[in-house]
Amino acid sequence: MPLAPATRVNYFDRQFIRLAELRDEQAYHLQQRRRHNLSHHSWGIVAGLELLHEDGHPVVRPGLAVDGYGRELLLLNRAVYGREQFERLGTRRLDLWLEYRLDFGDDRLAPAECGSADPNRHYRAIERAEIVVTRDGARPDPRHPPGVPVTAFEDPLLATPDDPLNRWPVYLGRIVMDIPATGEATFEIDTADRIYVGLNAELIDHPGSAGRIELGRRPIAEDVKRVGDDEHRYAPGAKRDFAVFAPGPGTGALEPTLAVYGSATQIRGNTEVHGNLVLDGASLQFPDAGSGAAAPSEDVPSIYRSGDALRLDMGTLEGGGRNLVIGVTKDGAFIEALEVRFSSAEGALTPKATVIVHGDLHVDGTIDSADVRTRTVTEEVAALLTGMVQTTIAAGSN
Repeated sequence: MPLAPATRVNYFDRQFIRLAELRDEQAYHLQQRRRHNLSHHSWGIVAGLELLHEDGHPVVRPGLAVDGYGRELLLLNRAVYGREQFERLGTRRLDLWLEYRLDFGDDRLAPAECGSADPNRHYRAIERAEIVVTRDGARPDPRHPPGVPVTAFEDPLLATPDDPLNRWPVYLGRIVMDIPATGEATFEIDTADRIYVGLNAELIDHPGSAGRIELGRRPIAEDVKRVGDDEHRYAPGAKRDFAVFAPGPGTGALEPTLAVYGSATQIRGNTEVHGNLVLDGASLQFPDAGSGAAAPSEDVPSIYRSGDALRLDMGTLEGGGRNLVIGVTKDGAFIEALEVRFSSAEGALTPKATVIVHGDLHVDGTIDSADVRTRTVTEEVAALLTGMVQTTIAAGSN
């Protein structure tokens, strides 16, 4: 189909309908649908078309894809591959592609004077999808499939040809066959380079709530959206490249729950990480939250900043004592070095903290205490230590 403005048939009373009007009517809807596929989405696999093992053989399941000309490729039946396909092409590696086909079908109600070979008997044009198997060579580039003119990859591509000779294969994957010395052949499947349909948009709005996703949009002014009787305001962000807005309390402008900038990522609200958090060559920083800041949650341990102090808060002791343990791991076992135990006796106003050192304690400086001797030993031992210290001082003075 040549690229031309969208043209509809203009119907009126007592109009003489020719074959051209019927063809143009059909072509109009074909072009509109395929241009939607090209402009609102990117081409590739839409649904299904999985390449996987079933009963020891590679299988392509039914599914739908859209090629680079906006044509829909609907595969209705599963396709099974075995050793014979490899031997027929003389290779142990096959690449699978899905291509557009156009067949013509007969109509059993066609006039009797039409013979079986008469083209006028073909009352139906059937759009099909066919899997094309090729011998693998170099690693294919699925985004630039073979047989497509270089100019077709230039944006915007709005041509929607219907001729199957205008090829645009959609890559499904690669199958590698291994033939052992004894036994049946085995097959390895590689689907790493498959192309899937995407969405071309700068903004995705939830129709019934304040939910919103910005994709590359950089609003410089506050935006307003109405949903029924509710009015939602979105804060501007001239720098953000990606943002997620989630409905929440408050009457002010919504700030993004997640915002990605060129040099930073911001997250608002509580964040739960189910797994390990790895900081590779970076630091964990705690900006000043203001004086008198409280822990994000009183019932769980947390680290936060309050004024000039960095707090490691063990949380409440209502559920029992809490321990802070520092150590190392050796041969799969954790070895404790320093332990701080927090406990609160019934009726006590201030929780008690006990520090336990597993190993030697080296103090490079002073110990600030009213009387470290009486705090750590009995009075008899303290008196003995005092005498020893005085004797040592007297001996040194001589």
